Formats: sequence, C-alpha cells, structure tokens
Amino acid sequence: MARRLGGLIGRFALVVSMTAASVHAADAAETKYTVSINKVSDDGLGKALEGSSTLIELKDRPPDDVTALRRRAVEDLARLQKALRSSGYYDGNVSIEVDGEPVDPKAQGPITAYDDDAKKAVPVKVKVDPGPLYKIRKVTVTGSEGLKPKLNTMLKSGAPARAADIINERRNLLDQVMRQGHPFAVVDLKPATVDHAAHMVDVTFAVDAGPAAVIGPVTVKGLEHTDPKFIAKRTAFKPDTKYSPAALDGLRDDLRSLDIFSSVKVTPDAQLDAQGRLPVTVEVVERERHFIGFGANYSTNDGAGATAYWGDRNLFGGGERLKLEADVSGLLDQGASGLDGADYTFTSNFLSPDFLERHQDFTNNITVTDEHDPDTFDKKGATITAGISRPLAKALKGNLGWEIEVSRIKDQDGTQDFLLNGPTAGIGYDTTDDLLNPTKGVRVAVNGTAFPKFLGSNQNVFTTSTNASGYLNLIGEGDLVLAGRAGLANAFGSSLEDLPADRRLYAGGGGSVRGYEFRSISPKDDDGDLTGGRSAITGSIELRYRFLNDFGIVPFFDAGTVSRDAMPSFDEPIRYAAGIGFRYYTSFGPIRADIAAPLNPRHGDDPVAFYVSIGQAF
Repeated sequence: MARRLGGLIGRFALVVSMTAASVHAADAAETKYTVSINKVSDDGLGKALEGSSTLIELKDRPPDDVTALRRRAVEDLARLQKALRSSGYYDGNVSIEVDGEPVDPKAQGPITAYDDDAKKAVPVKVKVDPGPLYKIRKVTVTGSEGLKPKLNTMLKSGAPARAADIINERRNLLDQVMRQGHPFAVVDLKPATVDHAAHMVDVTFAVDAGPAAVIGPVTVKGLEHTDPKFIAKRTAFKPDTKYSPAALDGLRDDLRSLDIFSSVKVTPDAQLDAQGRLPVTVEVVERERHFIGFGANYSTNDGAGATAYWGDRNLFGGGERLKLEADVSGLLDQGASGLDGADYTFTSNFLSPDFLERHQDFTNNITVTDEHDPDTFDKKGATITAGISRPLAKALKGNLGWEIEVSRIKDQDGTQDFLLNGPTAGIGYDTTDDLLNPTKGVRVAVNGTAFPKFLGSNQNVFTTSTNASGYLNLIGEGDLVLAGRAGLANAFGSSLEDLPADRRLYAGGGGSVRGYEFRSISPKDDDGDLTGGRSAITGSIELRYRFLNDFGIVPFFDAGTVSRDAMPSFDEPIRYAAGIGFRYYTSFGPIRADIAAPLNPRHGDDPVAFYVSIGQAF
C-alpha cells in the first residue's frame, strides 16, 4: 500500500514538473518586440506603410526567437518597398534594424540568441526614405475611337502616379464602355513607362469594346408561392432596351423592393443569343410569407401603450401585402388603473403592387377606433380609405385616394355624429438612407383631404399638412448627425366650433413637442377647455451622437403653437421644450428614451416628462 502510494506521488510530481517546464518553455519561446517607423510627410503613404507591415500587424503574436523576428523583418522589406511604389515613390528605400543590427535579406544562418532577461522587448526600427513622388505625364486610351460619347479619363496629367488611382481609372473606363451597351468589354492596363530621370509615368489603357447588345429575355428561378406571370411582368424590359450595368442593378433593386425575396441574384449570360440579345437569369429566394411583431411605448404624461400585428407579405402570390394591427394606448394615464380610459385602434392595411400598370400600387386601409381623452374629446369611429400610389420621379412619390369616415364624437359641446366623404391626395420626397434611423438626406411630405357637403359630408372639412425633415452627417458614418424638422398643418372649410373635434389641430406629446402632454397645446374656450385649432406649427432640432456602436446621446429642442385661424396667427404663445435622449441601437431600429422639460410651462404642466419608444423621434 505504501509502495503504491509512493508511486502515485512520484507520478504526480513528474506531471507537475513537466507542466511547469512546458509553461516556462512557452514563455521563453516568445520574443517580444517594439516597432517604430519614421514619420513621412505624405499621410497617405504613412497609412499605406503601416497597413503593409507584418511587423505591426503581428506585433501581438511575437515570434519564437530573434531569428524568426529577422525573417519577419526581411518579409517587411519587400512589402514596404511595394507600398512605396504603389504610392508613387519609385526611388524610395527602406531599411530595418533589429536591436541595432541592419537586416540583410541575403544573410543566412542562425542568429545569436537575444538576451531577453536584459531587455524587455527587442527594438525594431524601420527607416523609410520615400524619395521624390512620381507623377502622371500622359494617359493614352487606344481602341475607343468608335465609341460615342467619347471616353472621359479622370486620371489627369500631373496627378500622383498612385497604383490605386491607375486601377480606378481602368474601372472608370470599363464602366463607361459598358454603359454604352457593351456587356463583354475589356480594358487592359498596359505596363507603365517609368521615366526615372524626370520622375514621370506614362499610362496606356487598351479598350476592346466587344459587341453592343440589348437586354433579352429574363428567366427567373427559385419561385415557390409567387405567381410567375406577376414576376414576368415585373422583370420585362421594354423592347430594344440597351444593356447597361445600371439596368440590371435596377432590376435587382426593383425585385428587392417587393419585400417578398430574401435574396435576388441577377446574372447576364456569357454570350448573346441568335438575335443579338443578352439573356438574363434571375435567381431568387422567397422570404417567409407571414410575420408577426410587437411593440411598446411609455411616457409619464400619457401612460403606456402596446402594439401587436400579424401580416402576410405575399397573400395571393402577386406580392400583395396584408397587415392586421391592434394598438392600445393611454394605459395607466393620469394614474388610472387597468384599462380604464385607454384608447383602442384596429387597423387593416392592404397593398397590391402593379395595379393596372407596373409600379402602381393599390392601397386599402380600414381603421376602427375608440379614443378617450378627458381634456379634449372621445371618439368612436370607422374609416375606410382606398387609392393608388406610384413613383413620379427618383425619390418622388404621389398618391390619390378616397376616404369615408363615420364617427361619434363627444366633446365639451356635447355628442355629434359625423360622416366625412371625399378625396385625398399626397406627394412625398425622400432621399434619406434609413427609415427608422436616417443619417443623411431629406424628407418632405405634403398631404390634403377634402370632405365637402355636396359629397354627403356633415360639414365642409378641408385639411392640409406639410412636414419636412433633414439630416446632416457631421462626423463618421452616422456618428454625429444634426437633424431638424418643421411642420405646418391647416384645417378649414367651417368655423372652429363646427369642425369635428378629431379634425381640429393640437400639439404636444412624444411625436410633437415633448415635455407637454398629448394634445395639451391648444387654444381654450371661456371655460378653460381645450378646443383645438385650425392651424399648427411645430419644429424640432436634435444633435444625435452615437458611440460604442450601440449607444447614443441626443440633446434636443422642440417648439410649437396652435392658432384658432386657418392660417397661423400666433394668437397663442409658442411653447418650448428641451431635453436629452438616450438611444440603444438594434438590428430593427433604435430604442428611444427621452427626458424633456417645458421651458415656458403653464400652470399644471409637469416639470419633466419621460418617453420610451422604438425609432427616432423623426
């Protein structure tokens, strides 16, 4: 027993000894080092040198010994020399010293071990002498004589002879030739002529345009639920459409815009057909048809809200989209418990693309509401709208429709039943880069409705609204964005008292002037009740700062006023508010939390208000 125990102890000691030895060997196998490169006057060259250096790239993965470190330095000599030439410095020189000894790429044999105990890290010094910057003397393009319009070169005489710029010029020339309808064009970059005495470079591009072509038949693969006839209509080009990469890119983007495909790949054939046309193959992967979602919001002024929706993005196989949504808001408002005083809305939205003609959509919306607001009005109603929308130009879209609404509205003057019946119209311009989190571009939307008595409406009710917002990217890719918006709305056709209360105008709340309760910015009657107005002006400005990729801070300023007259008369004070917001950026949009304070509060206004929702304020 004692002998067996002694054997076990011996084996354990051996394992511990071997483990310690292996750890010591691993530590000893690393030769740490520092790297320094002398500064050059050309910042672009400096970045190119640092990006080419394996000594810098692999600094956190030190080699086993100094011999391996020198091999790494030898590799860097060639890489850095290439970076010099690529940046236009054809006479430049690079030298590297490892612990004060020059690196010779021809040297062979072992190197004396480095005394790592004497120094913490091996110093590596890289010295770069760029020499003169070579420039472009002449750019020659051959083989393009029959092309119209004439090819235009971006690379000009006197420009630095950088490899990246020369390669980009080749891409520029190729794009121009292909835009003229030549799908198989080739632009060959001939070996450059370098004049070392004059420090100049001559560049020659040889163009082989190949045959011109029109876009031929389009074959679509991968359809499952989608109707092939619908896609054939959507993908068809007009006869004799000249080939261009932009035309195929437009086809791809157009199919993606239907929101029924998760992947769209457009590939032109490798040769023309017998009619001299270029056939095109489109490979698609269909998305899941059905989708569901949930949302929530909260503000200290107006309570909590929740949204749930279900949808089908390809209802009948022709890209028809149906979305059913239920919304409840005003939960726990003013300290109410449970569902007392909450607002309910049920909405059905239907869209059918390519209605009667390509790129024209038919829309139909049904909304049923039950609203309760003790300060303004209660409403029970149903609204049906139908219309068409279509693009009018790039980034410009218009719509025409018809709206019918029946409602029962209770306000301080009593309960009334209303019927509104009439046309609607709108136009929108949008160049922004993202729906929920824009960082650049502008949005402008102008909308109007007309409900005259001669069409059966109880009252003559006409409304217009104009909303504009702009986004300026100040730093990075959305790291600092200046955003602003302005809105003007009007309601006219009848006196303020005769207008349905829900068509009158109010301001205040998370989507308007933060810091004030929803619909609390409004003219008042002699009894102090909020009446709404016939014109409203609102505006906001935000500075959106994003950091650590997922987080953001947004100081903001809001203002707004509502007037009794159909045109703003500023008979009511302009209400101002300021605050700060916090953002958490997710794949489905930013989560927004805003704290706002009225700057000129009225009696009874809360000192601060807190809002939580999804998406930017505008």
